[in-house]
Amino acid sequence: MSEIDEIKKRYETRKNRIEPASDNVFYFSWYMQAERELLFAELLRKKFGNNWSDLKIMEIGAGTGDNLYFFARYGFALENIWANELLADRFSKLKKNFPGINLDMGDASKLNYKNEFDIVFQSTVFTSILDSNFKQKLAEKMFEMTKPSGIILWYDFMFDNPKNKDVKGIGKKEIRSLFYGAKQIRFYKVTLAPPIGRRIKGFYNIVNTVFPFLRTHVIAVINK
Repeated sequence: MSEIDEIKKRYETRKNRIEPASDNVFYFSWYMQAERELLFAELLRKKFGNNWSDLKIMEIGAGTGDNLYFFARYGFALENIWANELLADRFSKLKKNFPGINLDMGDASKLNYKNEFDIVFQSTVFTSILDSNFKQKLAEKMFEMTKPSGIILWYDFMFDNPKNKDVKGIGKKEIRSLFYGAKQIRFYKVTLAPPIGRRIKGFYNIVNTVFPFLRTHVIAVINK
């Protein structure tokens, strides 16, 4: 079975593990999203200034489009947004949620773009890939799609989850190895460890600020 088939199988299994809605999950999701989007905005302004309407962005593994709301809300023109998704059911919802953007369904490592995008973005895609060769292949494709003046924007977790063997954390050393040709990579630790974040509701920002060593995810800005 290919890695693509394995990924599809893992996601199908994951559907049965969805957490029931609760105040704890809501609070954690809200704070986690707000934290990373604030940093995304800060980093993009630093790199590209305040006008993003002409920037072209590709998100690989976009799911149903949760991250794309941020980019559309902050000024990316819909015609300059591309999104890729492997899974047919998610792609169908993505198409419905974002009828005005450019969509590519299927294996992201086979996308046919070169030096095309100012930003190539991935969020918790690589930690669902367990095959090292495929990870490297996809990283090289992302690098190839990025303009010489562009960046790869990365959000993913760094540590293994002992309760979930279908994912594998990716640390800074491995990110550097995946993007060995990058001019510069900057890392920013974010996201309070989910088992803690889900328990503390509105105290998320306080605990996250006082105990930064409890953060489990990283945002990386990878300059081509």
